[in-house]
Amino acid sequence: MRSSSATSSGRPRTCHRWSGWTHGDFQLRNILSTPDTADDTDDLEVVVAVIDLERSEPGPAVRDLVRLSDAWAARPDLFEAFLAGYGRPLTAAEQGRLVIDAALDSVSGIAYGAAHSDPELVERGRRTLARLRAEHRAALSPKGDAS
Repeated sequence: MRSSSATSSGRPRTCHRWSGWTHGDFQLRNILSTPDTADDTDDLEVVVAVIDLERSEPGPAVRDLVRLSDAWAARPDLFEAFLAGYGRPLTAAEQGRLVIDAALDSVSGIAYGAAHSDPELVERGRRTLARLRAEHRAALSPKGDAS
């Protein structure tokens, strides 16, 4: 008997159509690139590299957007540019997973940052929780309003 948590192919179900290996700590400081200073006369090639892969593991692709979402929180144009490069909008399931993973990452970061004297990590966690609360205030209100 096949588990209800598996598809007809036997692969595990996910709420995302893009699953595979995730970086686990995908954020701007782990993306390196050559300067984009080429003009029409240069043959300079821009190279992009991702570093710091020790936390990589199988999981939903949206997991790697958690820390990137901090970079585009106040810049909807960056989020739209990301989606244009990604090739599609996030599904409702991915959007929900992103909120949940961002909240969990924030709490984890606050705890780790407090225990290891890393005020930047604590601040990022608090900032993300405040953003999530503001974005979802109406949904969290018992009356369904923005109170």
